[in-house]
Formats: sequence, C-alpha cells, structure tokens
Amino acid sequence: MRLFWLESKRLFLSLSFLIYSVLVCGFIVLNVNPLVNRSLATMPTASHYDAIYASDFQTLKNGVLSQLTDEYKENTYTTYPMGFAKTTSLKSDKRNAMQEQITVLRSASNRRELNHAVKRVDQLLGGHSGYTTANIVTLARRQMNAREAKQDYRLIVTRDKISGAFARVFADIAGLIVGILPTVIVIAFCYADRRSRALATVQSKFISSGRRIITQYFASLMVLLLPVLAVAMYFTLRVVGLYPHQAIDLLAFMKATFIWVLPTLMISSAVGFMTYQLFGNFMGFALQIGWWLITTMIGSRRVDGNYGWLLMPRHNSLHNAAYFYDHLNELLVNRASYAVLALIMIGVAILIAQLRKGGLRLALSSHH
Repeated sequence: MRLFWLESKRLFLSLSFLIYSVLVCGFIVLNVNPLVNRSLATMPTASHYDAIYASDFQTLKNGVLSQLTDEYKENTYTTYPMGFAKTTSLKSDKRNAMQEQITVLRSASNRRELNHAVKRVDQLLGGHSGYTTANIVTLARRQMNAREAKQDYRLIVTRDKISGAFARVFADIAGLIVGILPTVIVIAFCYADRRSRALATVQSKFISSGRRIITQYFASLMVLLLPVLAVAMYFTLRVVGLYPHQAIDLLAFMKATFIWVLPTLMISSAVGFMTYQLFGNFMGFALQIGWWLITTMIGSRRVDGNYGWLLMPRHNSLHNAAYFYDHLNELLVNRASYAVLALIMIGVAILIAQLRKGGLRLALSSHH
C-alpha cells in the first residue's frame, strides 16, 4: 500500500499530470456546458422535438431505400474501411445487381426480408458500408412525433431524473479525451522512472516487476480519473442549482464516470504500460492515436446513440432516451469487455517485463 501511495503522489505532483488535468477539465467543460445550459424543465414544443432513431420496420425500410436510391443514381457509395469514409463506384454488372436489390427492398414485407436484402447490398459494396443490420438504424433518423416526445420527456424526468440525460453527454465527451491522453501520460511516467533510476531502486528492495506494474497501473487509474471526477462534481452541482424543484439523481455523473468513462481510461492507460514494456519509447502513443482515430470516425457516424463495440461509446444528445435504455445492456457488455481487455493487457505487460528481466539476468550470467 505504501508503494501505491508513493506512485500516486509521484504522478499527481508531476508536470504532465498538471497539463493533463487542464486539458481534460477544459475539454469537458467547454463541450458539455452548452448542452447543460439547455433547459429540460418543460417538454419541448413541436417545433423543437429532437431527432431519434426509429426502430419500426416501415421507417427503416424507407430510410434504406431513400439513401440507397440516391447513391445508386449517382453511382457513388460511401463505405468505411478502417473507420474512414471512402467513396466507391460500381461496375455495370454489380450496378445491375444493385438495381435488383433495390427492387427486392421495395417488395420486402418484414424485417427478416429487409435484413437479407441489406446484407446483399453490403456484399455488393465490398463490406464496411452503412448497409448492415446493425447500422441501418442510422438511416431511420427522424424527428420525434408528439407521442415519442412525451415518452422521451417522461423518461428524462422519471428515470434519468434530469441529471442522467446530462450525464450521458458528459460521459460521451469525457470518453473522447480519456481515450487518448492517458496513454502519453503513462508512457511519460514510465520513461521518467527509467531516467530517474527509480526502477533500479524499486528492484533493489525485492519488489517484483509484476507487483510494480500492477501498483503503477492502479495508481495511474486513480490519479488520472481525478480531473474527470472533479468535473462530474461540478456539473452535479450545476444541475442541482438549475433544477431546484426537481427530483435529481445526485449520483448520475459519478455512475457515468465509473461505468462509462473508466473502462476507456483503463484501456488507454493499459496501452501505455504494455507498449512501453514492448518498445521502451513513445511508439505506443502513435498506436493509440490510430485506434482513437478509427473509433472516433466510426462513432461519428451516429453520435446520438452508438454503443456496439466502440472503445468510446457515443451519446451526444440530451434526448433519444428510449434508445439508450433499450440498448443499455449492450453498453454494459461493451464496458465490461473493455475493462477485462485492459486487465489482460496489463497481464501481457507484466509477462513482457518478466521475460526482459529474465533475459537480462541470463545475459549478465553469461557475461560473468
């Protein structure tokens, strides 16, 4: 425990942590504040109904047909290999096959037939398109009707208790910044270890490399989460002040921090430890930038409700609450999976450290 507090103090007092805190707090506050200033005290009027992703068959079918027909006419389709947008055109044979699939889509009478036709469209485009059973919901985005707006507002007031709606946006924004910055902070932390010869000091006290990495990892999680928790507390107080006569979930931002944001932080921190053991330099930051860019590009295709297997789940909307609760289990599985993956990565980092330590001992013994 003493080693844990020593490592936590060392990171907490570092210049890199000060810079990290300013960037994290500034990024979250600047991006979340505008939405917190939007009032949820009353149900929006018809002219201000938010957009939602519809799940009914007819809206899905119309949405798919509308976009696919437009792309077919222009013979320009957008696909997303590696998460980046790319335009694709079809040769005459595949273009004819696409026309046939449009006819099939028009005659589809149920969700099973629609999914089968959509899968064929995706195959004709070489995959990685928006025409998949998981993504066609993005083509069914429309403004809420009066009934849906009433249900959405009821969920925000009774289930979210106002603060939950803001907490989703907070988690969305916080995830973006902690998905990238902790990696470079951790690598700098490890690099400072080597430069200050702290590693030799720790090893001289017979502390195993595994225990040292585990201790540093959990110390990094605690310290690097502090700015996020501080902003969470700030927004909790703001929401309480803005809605003095409403029943507010005082723990909404904290729950969002630990359940939604923390697994992303666990991954970005684990990447730092693992890649530093592997490369001994800042190469891991470049790898994390690549991962971050890919998941950001994929997530940007549907920012107001996109969970799946994204490293940084997206819900940049105060509304679409029904969609969130319908897919809550999907989000929870996502977050648990990334937490487990992060721990596996730390296990790999420990294994690499032990192998390198064993190799060093072997080299020293052979030298003598």
